[in-house]
Amino acid sequence: MAWKHTYLMSVIAQLIFLPPTASFTTAPSVSVKTPTWALPSSPIDNNSRKKKTKSITIKELSQKIKNNPTVETTKKAKYRRSRKRVENPKQTYLYKSQRERLERTGELPEELKESSLPDVLAQAKEFGMVPSAQHCDPDGTEPQIVGRIKVSDEENSGSYAYLIEKPAGWAILGGGGGSSSKKVEIHRKKDTKSQKHRVIIQEKDGTKDVLEYDESDILAWMTPEEIEEYNASQEAEEETKQTSITIVDQDDDSVDTVLDDDSDVVEVMVDDRDEEEDFVEIFESGPSSFETDGAPDLNEEDIDPKTLENLRRITARRQMQSRTASFAPYSRPSVVSWLKDIKAKEGMPVRGGNFWTALAGAADVDDSGLVLLCPKANAANVFVELTEYVAVLGTGGYVAPKSKLKASKGLEESIVIEELSRMRKGRLEDTVHIVKVTIPDHGSTCGHIIDTLQSKYKDGIRGDPSANPLDRRAQRRLVHCGAMTVSSLICDETITYTVPAFPDDIAILVERSTDLFKAGRFRGRSGLMDNPLTTCYREVNGIADGIPGWTVDRYDKWLFVQHDPQHQRGPLPSIHDGKTAGVYYLEARQDRSVMGSQEGIKPRLLEGQPLKGNLTVLENGIKYVVSLDKDFSTGIFLDQRPQRAWLSQNCDENTHVLNCFAHTGAFSVAAASAGASTVSLDLSQKWLGRLPEHFKANNIPFDERHDCIYGDCFDWLERLAKRGEKYDIVILDPPSSSVGGRKKKRWSIKSDLDELVSLAAKLVKDGGLLWTTTNSATLTSVKMAKMCLKGLEEAGIESARLERIQPMPYDFPSTGSQPVKNLIWRIR
Repeated sequence: MAWKHTYLMSVIAQLIFLPPTASFTTAPSVSVKTPTWALPSSPIDNNSRKKKTKSITIKELSQKIKNNPTVETTKKAKYRRSRKRVENPKQTYLYKSQRERLERTGELPEELKESSLPDVLAQAKEFGMVPSAQHCDPDGTEPQIVGRIKVSDEENSGSYAYLIEKPAGWAILGGGGGSSSKKVEIHRKKDTKSQKHRVIIQEKDGTKDVLEYDESDILAWMTPEEIEEYNASQEAEEETKQTSITIVDQDDDSVDTVLDDDSDVVEVMVDDRDEEEDFVEIFESGPSSFETDGAPDLNEEDIDPKTLENLRRITARRQMQSRTASFAPYSRPSVVSWLKDIKAKEGMPVRGGNFWTALAGAADVDDSGLVLLCPKANAANVFVELTEYVAVLGTGGYVAPKSKLKASKGLEESIVIEELSRMRKGRLEDTVHIVKVTIPDHGSTCGHIIDTLQSKYKDGIRGDPSANPLDRRAQRRLVHCGAMTVSSLICDETITYTVPAFPDDIAILVERSTDLFKAGRFRGRSGLMDNPLTTCYREVNGIADGIPGWTVDRYDKWLFVQHDPQHQRGPLPSIHDGKTAGVYYLEARQDRSVMGSQEGIKPRLLEGQPLKGNLTVLENGIKYVVSLDKDFSTGIFLDQRPQRAWLSQNCDENTHVLNCFAHTGAFSVAAASAGASTVSLDLSQKWLGRLPEHFKANNIPFDERHDCIYGDCFDWLERLAKRGEKYDIVILDPPSSSVGGRKKKRWSIKSDLDELVSLAAKLVKDGGLLWTTTNSATLTSVKMAKMCLKGLEEAGIESARLERIQPMPYDFPSTGSQPVKNLIWRIR
């Protein structure tokens, strides 16, 4: 009966690795026929379906093996669905000619109108995205009180309602800043070895047995020798954590082990990072000096200074390791809290929290402009005579679901809509409407006009995540409350206020004057021009600004112009306006992946004063060193300004950032300015060598908390994973395509993004963030997200969700989908 014991152990060994509800699909490797109860049987008849499922134990399973060792094997039959002819098939797709004919006659059903566009909200849910949680970040601008009106006869904190001009990104009551910025604490799952496993065993007659077992049941049936072997395999995994000093020569991939000891030891890898010199990198680190038995002592004097410096950096990184991700505590700014602080400073304290309500205007986080803040108890004592809004429509036909806001009776009938402008030229299916909405004699908020506008224009509000969260085309919902008239019902008092100018993100679309430059600025950039903390931004963005093939970037007092020779040259602001010292001109196509591919083409001084060396510019108060006269790239990509702002606001001294394809390390500088530690990885030593300049300009010591690695990203992601390194944020901003690295492999983001994500995801801590960015105009956000999910699955990530899609800044308007996509993933 020895064979029966062997066979039993073979079955049990398979059970250990089966999922809780799995069935056997292959026969155990023994010389007898496999019993049918161990395999899925052929389809059962109606009578067999009536037989009940019963639970069995391993002991009963063993008895079945002894009593019935030889039974013939059956296979599960496969059914093929056949076509059935129906008299009136339900058609869910219309050809273009059919749709056009039905639209002309007005016979196109509503359900087919809705099906003409993909269900983007369902797609967003598939990626784990929560559209309602997508909001813009505040830009540093504070609200201001523009008027107040008496709403109570008593003199107390509820005596007045306040008319406040609110910037976008501020909430009325504030509170949490969303999951993207809270400190995350993850609770790991319990060890599955002690959990019960469940296997369904189906016999030929249709009877099903359910076998439940755990590790203790399996060990009870194992011999002492087998238990000893099992324990040895578990100990072997622990032994792999012991390190050794290993010299790896990448030229011939040879490995020489020079030390093996039970203590903490070091692995050293020699990597030809540059053809001119060898660079030494420490793989695993222990103390700064080592003493071992049977091998020569390793003291700091025995290691060259460059290797020792890297050893210290890696040691510092290992000391900063933690199980969960860490970010700076964050709370979205609150208008009520701000008002409470302002009044306390004036000596007129008011209450906060739910004591207040927003009666009209910009009541939502993303909305800008006027908001009427009134004490709840006295809300009936104020009357809104007139409210004016400006909205921008243009989402490619996607509309938000019908609002659940309860409007006052007659509000919809009183809405007056006036179209300010319409942008169609060169925009294909991305027509943009700018409209003014006037609502007399009713209290209303920005959200009350959404349904009416969408119904009239068959298009959604630009930037509204409830319409299309996967392609917002603006950083926020572009609705602005520009004017309001409010009266008091307890006294003869009325206030009227009109906001003097549109916010820049709306002005850039509203201002269509032929006089492109006013006082040295291009349309919609006045806020950037007047911001002393930001001196670099885009003034003209090609076809989206009506000037195809012509972009103009401002770097302090110099302009950097890029011109596609297939198009005519565009205009330039006068260099005599007192804000421009010189203009550099570069004849090149607008594609990062071909930077430097056209030999001999360099920026040249078009007019004005030349730069003497590099130039230091400001972005959100952080300094960056750029060059305008040497290369295709200046050293910083201006379209990533919101991303760098997020890093500077949400990182802290416990945040650890890995910046892949780092270029000159601008992301690393933004994170380091908030105290984060950084590792910057890039194949080009030329570009990454400029990172210390950024640090020096910001008085950030480039010490052991920061590191630069020159090498192929794919290779180094694998190496860092072998070290066991983990990061709170891993940033992937690769080129669309490239050829490079040790293997000289051609890489394309369209075909290899999933592999890159799979390697990078393993380095993200529990609750950490994986940033994926591309400037490939042909790769949609949906396709990119699907590739990222594939990579996450290949990495074995149990739970990950698309937390947000960061649109481009407003000085980079687009026609259609935005060319640069920023997808932020939360890794569990």
